[in-house]
Amino acid sequence: MTKMNAIILAAGLGSRLKEITVNKHKSLLKIADRVNLERTIEFLNDIGVNDINIITGYKASDFEYLKEKFNVNLIHNDKFDTLNNLYSFCLALDFFGNSFVIDADVVMLKNILQITDTSVYYTTLRKINNKNDWIVTCDDNNRITKIEPSNKNLPTLFGISYFTKNDAILIKERIKSLPKEAFSDKKLYYDNVFVSMLSEIIIKEVRVDNRFVCEIDDKEDLKEINEKARAI
Repeated sequence: MTKMNAIILAAGLGSRLKEITVNKHKSLLKIADRVNLERTIEFLNDIGVNDINIITGYKASDFEYLKEKFNVNLIHNDKFDTLNNLYSFCLALDFFGNSFVIDADVVMLKNILQITDTSVYYTTLRKINNKNDWIVTCDDNNRITKIEPSNKNLPTLFGISYFTKNDAILIKERIKSLPKEAFSDKKLYYDNVFVSMLSEIIIKEVRVDNRFVCEIDDKEDLKEINEKARAI
């Protein structure tokens, strides 16, 4: 069986949640009476992923207890407030290969993670709003052919992906070819690199029921996921 690992990005400020994240990192908020990041780690463990690397930055000390509780590896980004999340991701490049890549603010109310033999992006239908999200277009073989920002009510990325070892090698080569300026552009995310390589690597879609997932960007998202949790 392929040995898998996970890279969880948890360095961000969570500034759109304002006073809620002044004293606590948003990934450590409780959703449905469970610390969200702990739930994510447990779901990874449940499918056999025990090698977990967490990139920290803002309130990094709050994550220290996870080393003893779950035997995770913490990687500190001391430039979390000046460089972008592509830089955060690069701090874990040595571990990247057969890897789940998960944004720490993703909430899963049930374990939707799957073992696959190809690289995949997880998608869901978001709540209708005016936000631009990354929508996907697939061909008849479920291969993602296009990812673009839009506020259309179509399947969108929500912060979980998986990349095989071979695809990760190509992605790492692309990242290492980027100029230093790429890491200071706050509009550039690690996903931008993946999206730029859709013609070079096969990335398929895993569609998830939106009753069970959410990504916490702001207070409205927090309200939405708590409503979903009560409805289950």
